[in-house]
Amino acid sequence: MRGTRVRIRGWLTGLIVFLLAPSLVFASLWFNNRFENVNAIDRSLTGLHLIQSLGPLMQEKALTGQVEKSPEMLRQRLAEFERSAGEESLVANLNRFLEEPNVPGALREARSLASSISQLANLSASSSYETSRLPHLINDTLLTVVIESAVMAKNARNLAERNQVNTWDKMLIPVQGGQFKVAADGASRETSTYFEGLGGDSAESLRQQAQLYREANVAYQAQGAKLLSSAINARTGQDVIAAPVISIQPEFVRATFKLWQAALDYLNDDLQQQREQTLFTVALAGLVGGLVIIAAFAIAVALTRALADRTQREFEDLGFHDPLTGLPNRRALLKAIRALPKSDPSGQTGLAIFDMRHFKKINDRFGDQNGDQILREVAGQLAQHAEPEDVLARTGGTEFMLLRSNLADAKGFEQFSCDLIQHLARERTIDGQRTVLESNAGLFVGQPGDEITDHILVDAALALRAAKQKGPRKYARFTAEMRAAFEKNGQIAKELLKALNEGDIMPWFQPQVDIHTNEVVGAEALVRWIDHDKVRFPGSFLPAAAEAGYMERIEDTVRKNTLQLASYLSGKTRRNVHFGLNVSANLLSNVNAVEALHSQVREIGLDPAIISLEILEAVMIDEVTADPIKANIARLSELGFFIELDDFGTGHSSISSLRDLKVDRVKIDRSFVSGVDTNPDLQKFTSALINLAKSLDISVLAEGVETEGERQWLKQNGCDVIQGYLISKAVPEQTLAAMILKQNFLASLQAPEPLMLSRKA
Repeated sequence: MRGTRVRIRGWLTGLIVFLLAPSLVFASLWFNNRFENVNAIDRSLTGLHLIQSLGPLMQEKALTGQVEKSPEMLRQRLAEFERSAGEESLVANLNRFLEEPNVPGALREARSLASSISQLANLSASSSYETSRLPHLINDTLLTVVIESAVMAKNARNLAERNQVNTWDKMLIPVQGGQFKVAADGASRETSTYFEGLGGDSAESLRQQAQLYREANVAYQAQGAKLLSSAINARTGQDVIAAPVISIQPEFVRATFKLWQAALDYLNDDLQQQREQTLFTVALAGLVGGLVIIAAFAIAVALTRALADRTQREFEDLGFHDPLTGLPNRRALLKAIRALPKSDPSGQTGLAIFDMRHFKKINDRFGDQNGDQILREVAGQLAQHAEPEDVLARTGGTEFMLLRSNLADAKGFEQFSCDLIQHLARERTIDGQRTVLESNAGLFVGQPGDEITDHILVDAALALRAAKQKGPRKYARFTAEMRAAFEKNGQIAKELLKALNEGDIMPWFQPQVDIHTNEVVGAEALVRWIDHDKVRFPGSFLPAAAEAGYMERIEDTVRKNTLQLASYLSGKTRRNVHFGLNVSANLLSNVNAVEALHSQVREIGLDPAIISLEILEAVMIDEVTADPIKANIARLSELGFFIELDDFGTGHSSISSLRDLKVDRVKIDRSFVSGVDTNPDLQKFTSALINLAKSLDISVLAEGVETEGERQWLKQNGCDVIQGYLISKAVPEQTLAAMILKQNFLASLQAPEPLMLSRKA
């Protein structure tokens, strides 16, 4: 018996030591983590002060074109900072900024330096949720505004000194002015909405500086409008009204830098407050730490009885966590949902699902290891902004879910999700290359008293699908209509498959006419679903087709029937007729698909020159895929296809697309055509687009022409081809063929054999 007691005492002693040791280790790790947090904040403050020291130099450069006194103290501090971070680029960036004679170029070097300091100092990670958008505002948004204003003033000065103003000179002002307007107005909107929610001691001062900036922006743009109007009509530099823009630009720069400094001060106050709170927490924990250890001894014996149960639970928990991020997994999330109260008359439950867009491109570009690191960073960012009671889980490859019970403010939950999307989209540097991670969010918010079941995962997923259809950085909240649309799309997909098999999916064609001769010179192929005697338009079935994976087959069907019609009309017309095919990003990014298209056209006996490939500018915006797509477009041009840039003027790459690609024709978007005959402001931009294309010997087609007034204005201002309801809506292939043959046949030719094209796909 005594031996048994000794063994029991020994086991209890061992268990007490076993339980105490992890407690001591945990306390040690906790204190170490807190001190690391303080060190991280100190490093962020150091970086912030370096950026602050750079501000007067940037303002001096922007206003005078040079920096009089070499900033040796800043150079020394940057050298120490980069040594501690293992980098060797900060001092070099500073030297390039000081030595660059071109003011916009120097300011770009300064912006790059500020961004590098911010990343090395982890400013975004150290910022609180309230100030999480300030680092981007400081290091990118406001500095971009200063750069674009400097470029605009420089261009105005150069243009005013020209003896003769050519087309490219005229385009320089509206194109660059548009870039300035986007940057300056974007800063105005962001500071107007974002600053209203700030509540720090210096928030009111920050809002006042933002108001002064907006007033300066309005004044500067008013003078810019005079510059734009005079530049478009100028023949010599003396005709350009440049002086007002040049004289008011320094005042605008000062207002921008005052706002920049106010944002820095607010962020500095926030970091200092976080540091003080962390140190207070550490001190308080140290005082009670001894009491906690003593209490651990007291309860250790009682805990030994539950040791077996606890160990069993820990083993079970191993199946409830994601090994990559350490977050709970889908199984754990389902467990949390099932543990919610069955009904609560006063409370709501919110579920948000976040998904990273096109993440495969990240893995392909940077490797799976870097991709995994980004996912861990995303998990950390989401955890940083989640509330303590939230359940955050990784439920798929790039999917994260956040469950919030007892939700008090549904609108606030939506804004929280929107802000998180924007925060995740901050620029990242991977292996020295910059990239942006886009995401979407789908939200489910239950009604008070509703019973919450596993089905909310499906509802949130449906909302996510709707958000993705809106584009990157968008969110959507679940509605009953989404489920109905999902079920309807499933039924439509079944019917669509049957229509594809039976040849009821086919192209209709919208004619394109020469604006001077009124001859039909082309047609754009648009897909239609002939459902018995009813014509179904793309908007009613393409979303369902995309969900079901039928888009490639539909595109093949449209392309095949269009080429058949082109082959039938080949050689029967007085002048070549172009048939326009809308080309998807999937085809343009695949060199094998490009060669297959060429083979298909040649096998049917067609000259590729009569096939117009309509390419949206949007497919060339993504930096990861733009280069291979441009290479494939160049290859299509070499093979003889007629290259047409669609929606010209609405994308972000209009000028560079004309420079980098061999474009045969640009297609001006309807937004630049509707009402152009009566809108003087619209006339300036539309005529500028036409003049730019014509100066490069590129043909111009205007779409969406609906009135005779629009047609006459386009004709007088150099447009070549038009399409729209004024001419005709999209028509079946037989109607188009009859229209072309009637207008274009030589009078001496006999009528051709009847058109017999199969409706089968």
